[in-house]
Amino acid sequence: MDRSKYNSISKEDFKKLNEQDVLFITNPGRMGDEDGSTFVIKNGNELTIYRVDGWMYPKRGIDPKEQITLSDAKNQFPKWNDAWKNGDNDKYKYLHLGFGNGLSIDKEIYTEYEPYLNSEVEKHLEGKDNGEDIRNATIYAVWKNALEEMAKDKQLILK
Repeated sequence: MDRSKYNSISKEDFKKLNEQDVLFITNPGRMGDEDGSTFVIKNGNELTIYRVDGWMYPKRGIDPKEQITLSDAKNQFPKWNDAWKNGDNDKYKYLHLGFGNGLSIDKEIYTEYEPYLNSEVEKHLEGKDNGEDIRNATIYAVWKNALEEMAKDKQLILK
C-alpha cells in the first residue's frame, strides 16, 4: 500500500486515540522509515491506516504546535513504546525488522495474522536468499500486504 493512501490525523484527534484500539504500529529506524510511524486502528469491522511523520524532517507549512511528535506518540501509546524498547509485552508481539525498524502487532490478532504475514514473506523471498536479516527486512516490505489479505478474508473494511 502506497503512503499516499494512508489517512492523516490531526494532533487533536491523535490525542483522542485509545491504544487498546491499535492493532499494528511501526517504529522508525534507519531502513526506509526514519521519519514517523504507520499505525492501524480498529473500530468494529473497520481498520483505518494512519501515517504520522515529520519526526526527523519537520513538515513545512505546519504550525509546530500542530505537528505530532515522536514524544506525543510515545505518550499516547506507552505500551508500544515499551515494546519498542523491550520487545513483547502484554499488548504487543514485537517484530524487529532490522536497522532499528520494528512492527508491534496486537497479541489478540497476531496468531490470526501470522499465516498471512508468512505467506507474503515467502512469496517475496521465493527463489532468493532468506537468511534472518533478509527475512526481517522483507516483513517491513510486506506487512501491509498481509493485512490487506487478512482483511479480505475476514471481511474487514480497510480504510
